Amino acid sequence: MKDNPNNTVLSYDALSVFCCQLSLMLHAGIGSEESVSLLLSDTRQPREQELLRTVHAKLLDGAPLADALEAANAFPPYLLRMVSIGEASGRLDQVLTALATYYRREADTQRALRRAVAYPAAMALLVAVIFLALVSRVLPVFQQVFAQLGVALSPVARALLSFGSASQAVTAVLAVILIACALLLFYLVRSRKGAAAYSRFFARSAAGRAVDRSRFASVMALMLSSGLPLDEAMGRTVELLEQSALAPALRECRRRMEEGESFPRAVESAGLLTGLQAGLLSAGSRAGVTDQAMEELARRCAQESEERLDGMLSRFEYLLVVVLCLSIALVLLSVMLPLLGVLSAIGG
Repeated sequence: MKDNPNNTVLSYDALSVFCCQLSLMLHAGIGSEESVSLLLSDTRQPREQELLRTVHAKLLDGAPLADALEAANAFPPYLLRMVSIGEASGRLDQVLTALATYYRREADTQRALRRAVAYPAAMALLVAVIFLALVSRVLPVFQQVFAQLGVALSPVARALLSFGSASQAVTAVLAVILIACALLLFYLVRSRKGAAAYSRFFARSAAGRAVDRSRFASVMALMLSSGLPLDEAMGRTVELLEQSALAPALRECRRRMEEGESFPRAVESAGLLTGLQAGLLSAGSRAGVTDQAMEELARRCAQESEERLDGMLSRFEYLLVVVLCLSIALVLLSVMLPLLGVLSAIGG
């Protein structure tokens, strides 16, 4: 298992693996204390050993699994609440299986969001470096050749060369800008406040709304598969996603349900799901398998969010490629036009 940068809460990948391991052992009839003991004997990482040793010691003292995990100070409150519900309902193995799926999806979403920040920054840096190299290193060579041949450069070439002659100042300014961008990127990716700020900005886009719908479907699938009643599952989902852009729609959906509206109709009226998605949920509700319908919706919404993120990155990539091609074409034309004049003069 790998820790988050804050060294307190485990990463989503680590949480998913831990829940999956524990659910497999519980499903096989192995108790919580023995399961944790087996995990402790298998691990070789000091941090993991310390964490599991703390959990195991609490279990030996007779504490419930939720309290033992809380004592380790490495698991999020949401997981602790769900484990407590699983123990109370006697469906702990199913809850842990659902938690493993939920955190795996959250890990995939987190990686996609980080890619949405890091990839455009890397492409922009590449474009800037290539253009700067062409202007400050390549074009001056042709200037010297043309000067020796007595050929005047075009106005565009002279303007570019003026930019290239100031390359030291330009490089310094560019370096400051790139360092600032790198620090901002690090802040957005690594810190909780930065991630929250980026999430608020990102949530306004179509890709951001698709990611939020995926999280809603995933959380509801987890709640319902854990045996919670529909009303309670919706209430806990509202609490869990309170900071997301979907919070107003979630509260509206919950209000409609309290007024007696059916869950599928309330979800569609609140704008949480599209018409086709709400139709799938309605069919599952009529068949009495709402949890399975939400699980299928979670998969579909996750796929939609990935497609929208890829589309957003593709559009930005195309824009950067166009900028790079135009920059190179501008430099080449500035060089080739005087060269063609020389060749035509020689031919004449």
